[in-house]
Amino acid sequence: MIEDDAIGGGPAGQDAAPPDVLGDLGWYRDVARVAAPDLADDARLGDLGCGDDEEIVALLRRARVPRLRPVLVVLAARAGGAAEVDAEMQYMAELLHAALTVHDLALGRSGGRRRRLARRVLRTGMSWLGGNRVLLRAMELARHAPVPDVLDDLIDTMGAFQEARELSAALIEEGVPDLEQWSEHADGHTGALLAFCCRAGAHLGGAGPADVSALGRYGRHLGRLWHAAEDLVVLQGPQAEAHLVGRVTSGRPMLPVAVALARDPALGAVWRRVATTGGDPGDAQALLDGIHAARGLAGSRERVAQEHWLARQALSRLEATPHRHALERLASGLARAPFEDAPEAFAEPSSTR
Repeated sequence: MIEDDAIGGGPAGQDAAPPDVLGDLGWYRDVARVAAPDLADDARLGDLGCGDDEEIVALLRRARVPRLRPVLVVLAARAGGAAEVDAEMQYMAELLHAALTVHDLALGRSGGRRRRLARRVLRTGMSWLGGNRVLLRAMELARHAPVPDVLDDLIDTMGAFQEARELSAALIEEGVPDLEQWSEHADGHTGALLAFCCRAGAHLGGAGPADVSALGRYGRHLGRLWHAAEDLVVLQGPQAEAHLVGRVTSGRPMLPVAVALARDPALGAVWRRVATTGGDPGDAQALLDGIHAARGLAGSRERVAQEHWLARQALSRLEATPHRHALERLASGLARAPFEDAPEAFAEPSSTR
């Protein structure tokens, strides 16, 4: 099983175990090995002013598997020409992930409190960001970053997070997700986070604007690929119904759902019942059956192939180096995850998410 803190994304569902999107760790370990000489010691993460919050401490505990965000910072920095990679830039990326995940956990808890939280997020706008001490610590690191533009990128990323939160809140309250909203959510969630990691690394490497933009595009498409792969993995797994209910009731658009709704709009009424009731077993099963009947999974696999190609294409302007190759292999590994049939493609239950 892969450690949760090595990967990205928010809570998988209400009571379901989080999926292991990275599947067989062999290829990911190979990718991380390229970054290993420059990776910061993550033992320091817990000492960066995050207090004694149990959820944050769990997220920032020492990982047995190299964390994805620092790996991306290192690979992008080296691909952009960096001679060395600043450790605090890696910590900043991981703190940003922790802030996003803690907020996801709050919105993803079961019961009516979820909808009350969603309404409060809409009312308070960016206030949850300003009050998050983990995020404030990340901003402090960005302010002292050894290269310009990182703080601006961080603020833009925070804005993208908020837009994704507002979309989730709106989907809890009313409406059904379409393909455009799935893309918007993926771009404002993991896409924004991974794009930030790649752009931060590119800035460290002294890359020009075109290369910074290319690595940012790679990160955004990698984030979409992550969401698409995770959606497919969970709906092909043994706890598909529980994962589906968890995502619907937390306002998290799923690609197979959006594809199925585009092909069979009548499923929207079922989606709304699951979103408002918390998942009557009959409705949840009807929604899952409808996704399969409308070939939502097949359509999503096509999107996986598209995002994989776009991620690799974004890197094509960069010089061929082991670090660029590792970034390409990361995208290819994620693209293969939904096609894994072996039980090892799914994680065992975890106590932290």
